[in-house]
Amino acid sequence: MCHPSILLDIMAKRTNNRKPFFITIICSVLICILLYWWLTPLTIIVKTEAGTCLALPTKPGDTFSLRFIHSVHKTPVWENFVVTGVEGLTLTSTEYRSYGVGMPSLPSEGVFTQLDDRFILTNLNRSFTQIPLRVGPEAQLSLVHHGQEYPIYEWFNPGSLVVVGTSYDYLWLISAITTVK
Repeated sequence: MCHPSILLDIMAKRTNNRKPFFITIICSVLICILLYWWLTPLTIIVKTEAGTCLALPTKPGDTFSLRFIHSVHKTPVWENFVVTGVEGLTLTSTEYRSYGVGMPSLPSEGVFTQLDDRFILTNLNRSFTQIPLRVGPEAQLSLVHHGQEYPIYEWFNPGSLVVVGTSYDYLWLISAITTVK
């Protein structure tokens, strides 16, 4: 039979041997959480009351456009945005083909120029956290990102409210794993 002091000594050594192991596990978990958070991609999202219908990978400094047909002039309009971060969008310029009612052109609104058949208003620098829009078949609202056009007006009933914004895609790892399978 062992002496009680020997048993206590053995138990103390086992506990001391486990401390580095537990510290390593805790640090590893914390590092994984931080890496996951740091690698979480930013996305441009188009959502409705029913949920997100479009999520496009993006990064700060990335650009996209909202394209629609002007209700009076029946000509295309492009509103050009820069992603500034999560819940951060900046309208940088507007391009249109018909000058007149409802079209910005004042010097106080930005720098107005004409290029061929287009009027361009730059240096707008208007910040938004999100952009609420109503869908209508006559407006043909679309989002253009990296040369790809997404026809939002085809996906929803006329009058539907859609909101364009940015957010982190916290489920990106799950999507990546299911895509690989």
